[in-house]
Amino acid sequence: MEGIVNELIKGSYDLHVHSFPDIVPRKLNDIELALEAKEAGMQGILIKNHHVDTTSRTYLVKQIIKGIEIFGGITLNKSVGGLNPDAVDISLKLGAKEIWMPTIDSLNHKSKTKKKSGIYILDEKDKLKKEVYEILENISKHQVILGTGHLSLKEIFALIKNAKEMKIEKIIITHPEFWITFVPIEIQLELSKYGVFFERCYYSSTLSGDKRVDFKWVIECIRKVGPDSTIISTDLGQKGNPSPVEGMKIIISELLKNNFSESEIRKMISDNPKSLVM
Repeated sequence: MEGIVNELIKGSYDLHVHSFPDIVPRKLNDIELALEAKEAGMQGILIKNHHVDTTSRTYLVKQIIKGIEIFGGITLNKSVGGLNPDAVDISLKLGAKEIWMPTIDSLNHKSKTKKKSGIYILDEKDKLKKEVYEILENISKHQVILGTGHLSLKEIFALIKNAKEMKIEKIIITHPEFWITFVPIEIQLELSKYGVFFERCYYSSTLSGDKRVDFKWVIECIRKVGPDSTIISTDLGQKGNPSPVEGMKIIISELLKNNFSESEIRKMISDNPKSLVM
């Protein structure tokens, strides 16, 4: 199986990886990550950080490591001003490929982790806040990815409905198996009607502490919701966990063991993510 895995990973994309520099320990720095992914034959990676825009640093990495696409984006947490249209505008002008709604600073994340005063994207009438509309307008203009971050289901539905009305075509439901952002299968099926992609992440489903889900749950979600709307990412980069490349190989192995065809796997790790960043 190792030979098949090594062949399948060629041309793949991981649209959710963490690397150093960061304020938390990471397994690899940007250059080490890009080099490892290139050596495995991967086509591209998208670096995520919860605290700073990663777009500028990807430009520098690409000057050093050739032969692989390196993408960045911005997560709308407090350190960049939260729901900050100006920060989004600058990031997009620098070439951002994904704009994530708040993650660790979202009200949903804060409440699930027993903390207070998180960012909520709806106003008192349950409509998107004015600044969210401004952000969506800019995402639509540039036709990049809108990531749902760690929002609640109520916020996600409001966000997606408005995003589709504003002609945003590239939408990712961020790790729907993660306990903080957990989306039941029946709700995933409802969301799939909007033409969104579901980001199945190795770390956030199977390595995220005592509230993790069994990978069998991820398999069930893919089977019921479908490979056509699935992208496989790792969400790896933490010290002590497998590297993103190692994690991607583990996922490919698990998919093969669960009788997914090579064409279905390529769709989830190569074709679908490529359509979102190219």
